[in-house]
Amino acid sequence: MNDILVDSPQSDVWQSMVTRLGGAEALAASALRYGAFQRARGVKSAETLLRLVLAYAPGGRSLRVTAAEAAARGIADVSDVSLLERFCRCGDWLTALCEGLLAKVSSSPQDGFERLVRLIDGSRIEGPGKTCWRLHLSYDAGRQRIADFAVTPLAQGEKLDRLAIRAGELEMGDRGFPQPDALRKVRDQEADLLVRLTWNSLHLHDPRTDRPLDWLDLFAQAARTGCVDLPVTVHKPRGRFDPLPLRLVILPKPPEIAAQAQKAAQKAACKDQRRIDPRTLQAAEYLILITSLSPEAFPPELLATLYRVRWQIELAFKRLKSILRLDRLPAKDPDLAKAWITAHLLLALLIEDIAAELAESPPCGQRN
Repeated sequence: MNDILVDSPQSDVWQSMVTRLGGAEALAASALRYGAFQRARGVKSAETLLRLVLAYAPGGRSLRVTAAEAAARGIADVSDVSLLERFCRCGDWLTALCEGLLAKVSSSPQDGFERLVRLIDGSRIEGPGKTCWRLHLSYDAGRQRIADFAVTPLAQGEKLDRLAIRAGELEMGDRGFPQPDALRKVRDQEADLLVRLTWNSLHLHDPRTDRPLDWLDLFAQAARTGCVDLPVTVHKPRGRFDPLPLRLVILPKPPEIAAQAQKAAQKAACKDQRRIDPRTLQAAEYLILITSLSPEAFPPELLATLYRVRWQIELAFKRLKSILRLDRLPAKDPDLAKAWITAHLLLALLIEDIAAELAESPPCGQRN
Protein backbone atom coordinates (compact mmCIF):
# COMPACT_ATOMS: atom_id res chain seq x y z
CA MET A 1 0.00 0.00 0.00
CA ASN A 2 3.02 2.29 0.35
CA ASP A 3 3.25 2.18 -3.47
CA ILE A 4 -0.35 3.07 -4.24
CA LEU A 5 0.70 6.47 -5.54
CA VAL A 6 3.52 4.90 -7.54
CA ASP A 7 1.29 2.40 -9.34
CA SER A 8 -0.56 3.55 -12.42
CA PRO A 9 -4.32 4.06 -12.00
CA GLN A 10 -4.61 1.46 -14.79
CA SER A 11 -2.53 -1.16 -12.93
CA ASP A 12 -4.13 -4.57 -12.45
CA VAL A 13 -3.94 -4.33 -8.65
CA TRP A 14 -5.65 -0.96 -8.46
CA GLN A 15 -8.29 -1.82 -11.04
CA SER A 16 -9.05 -5.04 -9.16
CA MET A 17 -9.69 -3.00 -6.01
CA VAL A 18 -11.94 -0.55 -7.87
CA THR A 19 -13.88 -3.43 -9.43
CA ARG A 20 -14.44 -5.03 -6.03
CA LEU A 21 -15.91 -1.72 -4.87
CA GLY A 22 -18.36 -1.64 -7.78
CA GLY A 23 -16.33 0.23 -10.39
CA ALA A 24 -15.42 3.86 -10.99
CA GLU A 25 -19.00 4.99 -11.68
CA ALA A 26 -20.29 3.41 -8.48
CA LEU A 27 -17.46 5.04 -6.52
CA ALA A 28 -18.35 8.43 -8.00
CA ALA A 29 -22.04 8.00 -7.18
CA SER A 30 -21.44 6.90 -3.59
CA ALA A 31 -18.87 9.64 -2.96
CA LEU A 32 -21.40 12.22 -4.15
CA ARG A 33 -24.19 10.67 -2.06
CA TYR A 34 -22.15 10.78 1.15
CA GLY A 35 -20.65 14.22 0.52
CA ALA A 36 -17.06 13.01 0.14
CA PHE A 37 -16.55 14.33 -3.42
CA GLN A 38 -18.36 17.46 -4.52
CA ARG A 39 -16.39 18.92 -7.42
CA ALA A 40 -13.28 18.12 -9.44
CA ARG A 41 -10.91 20.84 -8.30
CA GLY A 42 -7.37 19.64 -7.63
CA VAL A 43 -8.62 16.06 -7.18
CA LYS A 44 -10.05 14.81 -10.48
CA SER A 45 -12.39 12.04 -9.36
CA ALA A 46 -13.71 9.97 -6.48
CA GLU A 47 -11.37 7.19 -7.57
CA THR A 48 -8.42 9.55 -7.19
CA LEU A 49 -9.69 10.66 -3.78
CA LEU A 50 -9.81 7.02 -2.69
CA ARG A 51 -6.20 6.52 -3.83
CA LEU A 52 -5.15 9.53 -1.80
CA VAL A 53 -6.92 8.52 1.42
CA LEU A 54 -5.53 4.98 1.20
CA ALA A 55 -2.04 6.38 0.60
CA TYR A 56 -2.44 8.64 3.63
CA ALA A 57 -3.97 6.19 6.13
CA PRO A 58 -2.82 2.57 5.63
CA GLY A 59 -0.02 3.92 3.41
CA GLY A 60 1.46 5.63 6.46
CA ARG A 61 2.10 9.02 4.85
CA SER A 62 1.53 12.38 6.49
CA LEU A 63 -0.88 14.84 4.88
CA ARG A 64 2.05 16.93 3.66
CA VAL A 65 3.91 14.00 2.11
CA THR A 66 0.72 12.68 0.50
CA ALA A 67 0.04 16.07 -1.11
CA ALA A 68 3.64 16.43 -2.27
CA GLU A 69 3.87 12.95 -3.82
CA ALA A 70 0.47 13.31 -5.50
CA ALA A 71 1.56 16.60 -7.08
CA ALA A 72 4.95 15.21 -8.16
CA ARG A 73 3.29 12.27 -9.93
CA GLY A 74 0.56 14.35 -11.52
CA ILE A 75 -2.19 12.59 -9.57
CA ALA A 76 -3.63 15.64 -7.79
CA ASP A 77 -2.71 19.27 -7.24
CA VAL A 78 -3.80 20.06 -3.68
CA SER A 79 -2.24 21.33 -0.47
CA ASP A 80 -2.09 19.34 2.75
CA VAL A 81 -4.75 21.67 4.20
CA SER A 82 -7.04 20.91 1.27
CA LEU A 83 -6.44 17.17 1.73
CA LEU A 84 -7.32 17.50 5.42
CA GLU A 85 -10.65 19.11 4.54
CA ARG A 86 -11.42 16.46 1.92
CA PHE A 87 -10.44 13.51 4.11
CA CYS A 88 -12.60 14.84 6.96
CA ARG A 89 -15.60 14.40 4.65
CA CYS A 90 -14.69 10.79 3.76
CA GLY A 91 -15.65 8.93 6.94
CA ASP A 92 -19.26 8.12 6.01
CA TRP A 93 -18.27 7.26 2.44
CA LEU A 94 -15.54 4.87 3.51
CA THR A 95 -17.92 3.29 6.03
CA ALA A 96 -20.48 2.74 3.25
CA LEU A 97 -17.81 1.12 1.04
CA CYS A 98 -16.90 -1.22 3.90
CA GLU A 99 -20.55 -2.08 4.47
CA GLY A 100 -20.95 -2.87 0.77
CA LEU A 101 -18.11 -5.40 0.95
CA LEU A 102 -19.52 -6.93 4.14
CA ALA A 103 -22.98 -7.24 2.62
CA LYS A 104 -21.55 -9.10 -0.35
CA VAL A 105 -19.81 -11.59 1.94
CA SER A 106 -22.81 -12.15 4.22
CA SER A 107 -25.07 -12.91 1.26
CA SER A 108 -22.80 -15.68 -0.07
CA PRO A 109 -23.87 -19.19 1.00
CA GLN A 110 -21.82 -21.35 3.33
CA ASP A 111 -22.80 -24.62 4.95
CA GLY A 112 -22.12 -25.84 8.45
CA PHE A 113 -22.65 -24.64 12.02
CA GLU A 114 -19.45 -22.57 12.08
CA ARG A 115 -20.93 -19.95 9.77
CA LEU A 116 -23.20 -18.94 12.68
CA VAL A 117 -20.40 -18.25 15.16
CA ARG A 118 -19.66 -14.54 15.66
CA LEU A 119 -16.67 -13.56 17.78
CA ILE A 120 -17.20 -10.14 19.37
CA ASP A 121 -14.40 -7.92 20.69
CA GLY A 122 -13.18 -4.35 20.84
CA SER A 123 -9.79 -2.65 20.88
CA ARG A 124 -8.51 0.82 21.78
CA ILE A 125 -6.89 2.95 19.09
CA GLU A 126 -4.89 5.73 20.69
CA GLY A 127 -3.89 8.96 18.99
CA PRO A 128 -2.03 12.14 19.88
CA GLY A 129 -2.55 13.52 23.38
CA LYS A 130 -5.67 12.04 24.93
CA THR A 131 -7.26 11.10 21.61
CA CYS A 132 -8.63 7.57 21.82
CA TRP A 133 -11.21 5.57 19.87
CA ARG A 134 -12.61 2.08 20.13
CA LEU A 135 -12.89 -0.32 17.20
CA HIS A 136 -15.60 -2.97 17.66
CA LEU A 137 -15.43 -6.09 15.49
CA SER A 138 -17.70 -9.04 14.84
CA TYR A 139 -15.66 -11.85 13.31
CA ASP A 140 -17.16 -14.74 11.30
CA ALA A 141 -15.43 -17.84 12.69
CA GLY A 142 -16.53 -20.07 9.81
CA ARG A 143 -15.32 -17.85 6.99
CA GLN A 144 -12.51 -16.38 9.13
CA ARG A 145 -13.43 -12.89 7.99
CA ILE A 146 -14.68 -9.65 9.53
CA ALA A 147 -18.50 -9.71 9.61
CA ASP A 148 -19.32 -6.28 11.06
CA PHE A 149 -17.63 -3.29 12.70
CA ALA A 150 -18.21 0.02 14.43
CA VAL A 151 -15.89 2.89 15.33
CA THR A 152 -16.92 4.77 18.47
CA PRO A 153 -15.49 7.15 21.07
CA LEU A 154 -13.79 5.31 23.92
CA ALA A 155 -16.67 6.16 26.26
CA GLN A 156 -18.92 3.79 24.30
CA GLY A 157 -17.85 0.51 25.82
CA GLU A 158 -17.91 -3.07 24.64
CA LYS A 159 -21.32 -4.76 24.44
CA LEU A 160 -22.57 -7.91 22.75
CA ASP A 161 -25.29 -5.84 21.07
CA ARG A 162 -23.01 -3.03 19.89
CA LEU A 163 -23.11 -4.66 16.44
CA ALA A 164 -25.92 -6.33 14.52
CA ILE A 165 -27.35 -9.55 15.97
CA ARG A 166 -29.18 -12.03 13.74
CA ALA A 167 -31.41 -14.94 14.70
CA GLY A 168 -29.58 -18.25 14.80
CA GLU A 169 -26.14 -16.79 15.43
CA LEU A 170 -23.91 -17.63 18.38
CA GLU A 171 -22.40 -14.47 19.89
CA MET A 172 -19.14 -15.09 21.76
CA GLY A 173 -17.43 -12.56 24.02
CA ASP A 174 -14.73 -12.41 26.67
CA ARG A 175 -14.84 -11.07 30.23
CA GLY A 176 -15.69 -7.53 29.12
CA PHE A 177 -19.08 -8.52 27.69
CA PRO A 178 -21.35 -9.97 30.40
CA GLN A 179 -23.88 -7.12 30.82
CA PRO A 180 -27.47 -8.14 31.67
CA ASP A 181 -29.23 -5.86 29.16
CA ALA A 182 -26.97 -6.94 26.29
CA LEU A 183 -27.42 -10.62 27.17
CA ARG A 184 -31.17 -10.09 27.15
CA LYS A 185 -30.96 -8.37 23.75
CA VAL A 186 -29.13 -11.36 22.26
CA ARG A 187 -31.77 -13.76 23.49
CA ASP A 188 -34.62 -11.48 22.37
CA GLN A 189 -33.11 -11.57 18.88
CA GLU A 190 -33.32 -15.38 18.98
CA ALA A 191 -29.55 -15.72 19.00
CA ASP A 192 -27.38 -17.73 21.41
CA LEU A 193 -24.49 -16.54 23.53
CA LEU A 194 -21.29 -17.88 25.05
CA VAL A 195 -19.46 -15.42 27.30
CA ARG A 196 -16.59 -15.76 29.73
CA LEU A 197 -17.11 -14.47 33.29
CA THR A 198 -15.30 -13.56 36.43
CA TRP A 199 -17.06 -14.55 39.65
CA ASN A 200 -18.31 -10.96 40.16
CA SER A 201 -19.22 -10.12 36.54
CA LEU A 202 -22.96 -10.69 37.03
CA HIS A 203 -25.53 -11.11 39.79
CA LEU A 204 -26.36 -14.80 39.41
CA HIS A 205 -28.93 -16.74 41.41
CA ASP A 206 -29.71 -20.40 41.85
CA PRO A 207 -33.23 -20.69 40.33
CA ARG A 208 -34.17 -23.44 42.82
CA THR A 209 -33.69 -21.18 45.85
CA ASP A 210 -33.63 -17.74 44.20
CA ARG A 211 -30.54 -16.97 46.26
CA PRO A 212 -27.14 -15.67 45.08
CA LEU A 213 -24.56 -18.29 44.19
CA ASP A 214 -22.00 -19.40 46.75
CA TRP A 215 -18.88 -19.17 44.60
CA LEU A 216 -16.48 -20.79 47.05
CA ASP A 217 -18.82 -23.76 47.29
CA LEU A 218 -19.01 -23.97 43.49
CA PHE A 219 -15.22 -23.87 43.16
CA ALA A 220 -14.90 -26.64 45.76
CA GLN A 221 -17.45 -28.68 43.82
CA ALA A 222 -15.52 -28.13 40.57
CA ALA A 223 -12.33 -29.29 42.30
CA ARG A 224 -14.04 -32.50 43.45
CA THR A 225 -15.93 -33.39 40.27
CA GLY A 226 -13.86 -31.69 37.58
CA CYS A 227 -16.79 -29.58 36.37
CA VAL A 228 -19.82 -27.54 37.43
CA ASP A 229 -22.75 -27.26 35.02
CA LEU A 230 -25.97 -25.78 36.36
CA PRO A 231 -28.88 -23.50 35.43
CA VAL A 232 -28.74 -19.93 36.77
CA THR A 233 -30.73 -16.73 36.47
CA VAL A 234 -29.18 -13.33 35.70
CA HIS A 235 -30.37 -10.40 37.84
CA LYS A 236 -29.61 -6.69 38.06
CA PRO A 237 -28.89 -5.03 41.40
CA ARG A 238 -31.02 -2.01 40.46
CA GLY A 239 -33.82 -1.24 38.03
CA ARG A 240 -36.50 -3.38 36.47
CA PHE A 241 -35.13 -6.58 34.93
CA ASP A 242 -36.91 -9.90 34.63
CA PRO A 243 -34.55 -12.75 35.62
CA LEU A 244 -32.83 -14.18 32.55
CA PRO A 245 -32.38 -17.98 32.58
CA LEU A 246 -28.96 -19.15 31.37
CA ARG A 247 -26.44 -21.87 32.09
CA LEU A 248 -23.22 -21.60 34.13
CA VAL A 249 -20.24 -23.85 33.44
CA ILE A 250 -17.05 -23.94 35.53
CA LEU A 251 -14.04 -25.94 34.29
CA PRO A 252 -10.54 -26.20 35.84
CA LYS A 253 -7.69 -24.62 33.92
CA PRO A 254 -4.47 -26.55 33.28
CA PRO A 255 -2.26 -26.27 36.42
CA GLU A 256 0.39 -24.06 34.81
CA ILE A 257 -2.25 -21.65 33.42
CA ALA A 258 -4.03 -21.55 36.79
CA ALA A 259 -0.77 -20.76 38.59
CA GLN A 260 -0.05 -17.88 36.20
CA ALA A 261 -3.58 -16.50 36.66
CA GLN A 262 -3.31 -16.63 40.45
CA LYS A 263 0.04 -14.89 40.34
CA ALA A 264 -1.41 -12.14 38.14
CA ALA A 265 -4.38 -11.69 40.50
CA GLN A 266 -2.08 -11.39 43.52
CA LYS A 267 0.13 -8.91 41.69
CA ALA A 268 -2.87 -6.75 40.74
CA ALA A 269 -4.11 -6.74 44.35
CA CYS A 270 -0.65 -5.78 45.61
CA LYS A 271 -0.41 -2.96 43.07
CA ASP A 272 -3.78 -1.58 44.17
CA GLN A 273 -2.79 -2.01 47.83
CA ARG A 274 -5.83 -4.10 48.67
CA ARG A 275 -6.43 -7.50 50.20
CA ILE A 276 -7.30 -10.09 47.57
CA ASP A 277 -10.77 -11.64 47.81
CA PRO A 278 -10.57 -15.43 48.35
CA ARG A 279 -13.11 -15.87 45.56
CA THR A 280 -10.82 -14.01 43.14
CA LEU A 281 -7.91 -16.27 44.04
CA GLN A 282 -10.03 -19.39 43.60
CA ALA A 283 -11.63 -18.15 40.38
CA ALA A 284 -8.19 -17.78 38.80
CA GLU A 285 -7.99 -21.58 38.69
CA TYR A 286 -11.12 -21.96 36.54
CA LEU A 287 -12.62 -21.13 33.18
CA ILE A 288 -16.08 -19.68 33.94
CA LEU A 289 -18.59 -19.54 31.09
CA ILE A 290 -22.22 -18.50 30.80
CA THR A 291 -24.28 -19.63 27.84
CA SER A 292 -27.72 -20.20 26.40
CA LEU A 293 -26.62 -23.38 24.59
CA SER A 294 -28.19 -26.61 25.79
CA PRO A 295 -26.17 -29.13 27.85
CA GLU A 296 -27.39 -31.97 25.62
CA ALA A 297 -25.94 -30.49 22.41
CA PHE A 298 -23.01 -28.67 24.03
CA PRO A 299 -21.48 -30.48 27.03
CA PRO A 300 -18.91 -28.52 29.09
CA GLU A 301 -15.78 -29.74 27.28
CA LEU A 302 -17.30 -28.83 23.92
CA LEU A 303 -18.08 -25.33 25.23
CA ALA A 304 -14.45 -24.92 26.29
CA THR A 305 -13.27 -26.05 22.85
CA LEU A 306 -15.71 -23.67 21.19
CA TYR A 307 -14.61 -20.74 23.35
CA ARG A 308 -10.98 -21.29 22.34
CA VAL A 309 -11.96 -20.30 18.78
CA ARG A 310 -11.73 -16.71 20.09
CA TRP A 311 -8.06 -16.66 19.15
CA GLN A 312 -9.25 -15.85 15.61
CA ILE A 313 -10.50 -12.37 16.49
CA GLU A 314 -7.45 -11.68 18.64
CA LEU A 315 -5.31 -12.55 15.62
CA ALA A 316 -7.48 -10.30 13.42
CA PHE A 317 -6.79 -7.31 15.69
CA LYS A 318 -3.11 -8.19 15.75
CA ARG A 319 -2.99 -8.18 11.93
CA LEU A 320 -4.76 -4.83 11.77
CA LYS A 321 -2.39 -3.26 14.27
CA SER A 322 0.95 -4.82 13.35
CA ILE A 323 0.68 -5.29 9.58
CA LEU A 324 -1.66 -2.44 8.62
CA ARG A 325 -0.38 -0.21 11.46
CA LEU A 326 -3.80 0.61 12.82
CA ASP A 327 -2.24 1.31 16.22
CA ARG A 328 -0.59 4.58 15.12
CA LEU A 329 -3.48 7.04 14.79
CA PRO A 330 -1.93 10.42 13.89
CA ALA A 331 -5.16 12.47 13.84
CA LYS A 332 -6.78 14.52 16.61
CA ASP A 333 -9.71 15.78 14.53
CA PRO A 334 -12.65 13.36 15.08
CA ASP A 335 -13.71 13.37 11.41
CA LEU A 336 -10.17 12.76 10.19
CA ALA A 337 -9.67 10.02 12.80
CA LYS A 338 -12.83 8.25 11.62
CA ALA A 339 -11.66 8.40 7.99
CA TRP A 340 -8.18 7.19 8.95
CA ILE A 341 -9.49 4.18 10.89
CA THR A 342 -12.15 3.28 8.32
CA ALA A 343 -9.64 3.47 5.45
CA HIS A 344 -7.60 0.80 7.22
CA LEU A 345 -10.70 -1.37 7.59
CA LEU A 346 -11.55 -0.93 3.92
CA LEU A 347 -8.10 -2.14 2.92
CA ALA A 348 -8.36 -5.07 5.35
CA LEU A 349 -11.71 -6.11 3.83
CA LEU A 350 -10.32 -5.86 0.31
CA ILE A 351 -7.38 -8.06 1.31
CA GLU A 352 -9.76 -10.60 2.87
CA ASP A 353 -11.84 -10.56 -0.31
CA ILE A 354 -8.81 -11.24 -2.50
CA ALA A 355 -7.50 -13.94 -0.13
CA ALA A 356 -10.88 -15.71 -0.10
CA GLU A 357 -11.02 -15.66 -3.89
CA LEU A 358 -7.51 -17.10 -4.17
CA ALA A 359 -8.38 -19.82 -1.65
CA GLU A 360 -11.37 -20.84 -3.74
CA SER A 361 -9.39 -20.91 -7.00
CA PRO A 362 -7.97 -24.27 -8.18
CA PRO A 363 -4.17 -24.65 -8.09
CA CYS A 364 -2.29 -23.72 -11.24
CA GLY A 365 -2.33 -26.52 -13.78
CA GLN A 366 -5.22 -28.39 -12.15
CA ARG A 367 -7.81 -29.60 -14.63
CA ASN A 368 -11.40 -30.62 -14.14
